[in-house]
Amino acid sequence: MPLLTVILALIAGALSTLTTGLWAMQELEQFGPSVGSIIAFRPDAAATERWSVEAAVVEPADSGVPRPAGVRHCALSPGVMSGRSSSLVVEARLLSSPPVFRVHWAGGHTEAGSGDCGAVADVVLERTDLMRLANAAGGFSSGLRMIGP
Repeated sequence: MPLLTVILALIAGALSTLTTGLWAMQELEQFGPSVGSIIAFRPDAAATERWSVEAAVVEPADSGVPRPAGVRHCALSPGVMSGRSSSLVVEARLLSSPPVFRVHWAGGHTEAGSGDCGAVADVVLERTDLMRLANAAGGFSSGLRMIGP
């Protein structure tokens, strides 16, 4: 009888560990930048163009995530974006799985070709694409935060 108790305790412990691990992985999927985070692109003569990110453009009258029908896309290429001082600011986060971020672009061109977003645009990015852009720019900065009135 004691052997059966030990085996059942080991099985219960293994299932508890597995369940906790899966829950932790699901919670990590929601991890990402917070609203107000800034990605600053600074002029860099050595910037290379290895990849670009495709983003859905949010029309000015639209307050949320673009609908699938009639969505306009543009490309965000870090090598082009770092040609002049510019930035992406996280304006909103949709708590979907995986999370989707609405970001505001301000600066120069985002792409050398016809996929350019323009000097100012509101776009929607998935977390992985936003993290790629942040890595290319050297990370997130929280911007200037002031305390007090």
